[in-house]
Amino acid sequence: MKALPQIKKLIASTIVSITLASWGAVSVAQAESWTPSDGEVLKFDVLRKGKPFGYHTVEFDRDGDTLNVTNDIELKVSFGPIRAFYYKHDSVEAWADGKLVSMEGSTRKDGDDLQLDVDQTDQGLDINGSSYDGSVSAEMIPSSHWNKAQMAADQIFSSEDGSLLDIDVTYVGEEEITAAGETLTADRYTMASELSVDLWYDKSGRWVKCAFEARGETIEYVLTSS
Repeated sequence: MKALPQIKKLIASTIVSITLASWGAVSVAQAESWTPSDGEVLKFDVLRKGKPFGYHTVEFDRDGDTLNVTNDIELKVSFGPIRAFYYKHDSVEAWADGKLVSMEGSTRKDGDDLQLDVDQTDQGLDINGSSYDGSVSAEMIPSSHWNKAQMAADQIFSSEDGSLLDIDVTYVGEEEITAAGETLTADRYTMASELSVDLWYDKSGRWVKCAFEARGETIEYVLTSS
């Protein structure tokens, strides 16, 4: 009989663990995508060691049933007249009925030029990129973080070169953050792949913050306007 309380505690602990694990999985699986309005823009200052060193802008335009998404990123680090790091990315995505229809992009990364061209076919998506050429599922989405549907995926493709990226997403929880000059409650996720990235989305599913470690330094995206 003395063992009965211990057994009850063990069962209760197991139930709590399963419940918490299930809650986390449901939070990721139910990640709803934000529906941007025509002309909406997300503007981020990109900070390195707490200081600005570039920007990331995402613009949304609607043409009938098609959503066009333009990504513009520029990052640079200079020491006097010497440029130590430079990154430039431009891409345009076209979406219809929640699926990617086409994407074109070019990236300048540490002196390397990367290209990406994606088209929808009867078999899915045809990717022609600097690091991958081939067909993938029509459900596959690019690594442009504005799309919260990424949080429910286990594989995406690189917006830079088309390479396929296995990802593991964990729902961290709700946090109070400052974005676009206001305090709001956001859902925080950690997306682990070749690079581990923390992403925050507000309750509408709008992307509002990003942070990651690169080359031993903290990089943070701060939403300045939307």
